[in-house]
Amino acid sequence: LGIQGLGGFLITSEFAKEVQPLISGGTGSFSHLETMPEMLPDKFESGTPNLPAIFGLNKALNYLESHGIDKIKAKEQQLMTQFINGVSNIENVRIIGTKDVEKSTAVVSLDFTNKDNGEVAFELDRQYGIMTRCGLHCAPNAHKVLKTYP
Repeated sequence: LGIQGLGGFLITSEFAKEVQPLISGGTGSFSHLETMPEMLPDKFESGTPNLPAIFGLNKALNYLESHGIDKIKAKEQQLMTQFINGVSNIENVRIIGTKDVEKSTAVVSLDFTNKDNGEVAFELDRQYGIMTRCGLHCAPNAHKVLKTYP
């Protein structure tokens, strides 16, 4: 639920001594140094922090905490089950991947075997306001394996 452009990692103090920052400069602390400070977390925090993304991530985490991950997961699985049962009965629609909601995330991939998937995505948006993500997703070999290429 966070905004793009924000990432993080957990690292032990011992391992941090072995790792060098990929990007350096502008920590906001120890500004008199021309090198990154050795103290954590400053050693890996170069440049101005992405404050809008940090704020958005904070809101997302608060949402998850207040609603409960288990409750959110149960609702997603209920909606996925309803969706999968509905599209399973549509002719010329193939579900890519597992239909077992216990073994998947809340994403269902479909292949329209008698129409261009891009055209279907366009019509879903234009006629029904349903936004989808179609295309090769920079993974042509995955599509070759799934027999959805091109």
